[in-house]
Amino acid sequence: MTWKCLRISCIGLAGTFLLPALASDNPIARGTWGIGTSSPPDGAWNGTDLERRSSCTSPQNDGSRGTYAEFDVATDRTASTFGIDQKGITGLNCTYTGRYSGVAPMVSWTGTYSCTDGKHGTFTTRSILVTQNALSIHLDVQLDTTETCKIEKVIAAGRLYP
Repeated sequence: MTWKCLRISCIGLAGTFLLPALASDNPIARGTWGIGTSSPPDGAWNGTDLERRSSCTSPQNDGSRGTYAEFDVATDRTASTFGIDQKGITGLNCTYTGRYSGVAPMVSWTGTYSCTDGKHGTFTTRSILVTQNALSIHLDVQLDTTETCKIEKVIAAGRLYP
């Protein structure tokens, strides 16, 4: 019985101190997108674009893919907009633009997605993580041109900051 009480007390204390500590390290979790902190998301990031495509008009486009890319990130705090220009190593470039909303820890981003190969669609985020040296964005994309894939996508990138 004593061990059960001790375990419950430890779990309660961990929840009390651990969650605020984790949120303080993540500017997105504070609902500020890093604005006014030492680690804003704006700037150049290098990493990967991982995709899982399904329900494509052309079945050969279904499946998983990944590519290395540079991601140029910009925010407009006044308009609550967030954008990414993606320059892929394959020569394919894509742009994500939209509005962000919410407060800690539930910040979301929705908008439009377009690429130099003519693909276009809409997206919404499942999760966003930003630290000084890491960027991770989990997205759901729906293409709406001649190709109509549903895409689950993860942008994962790093940088040396400052």
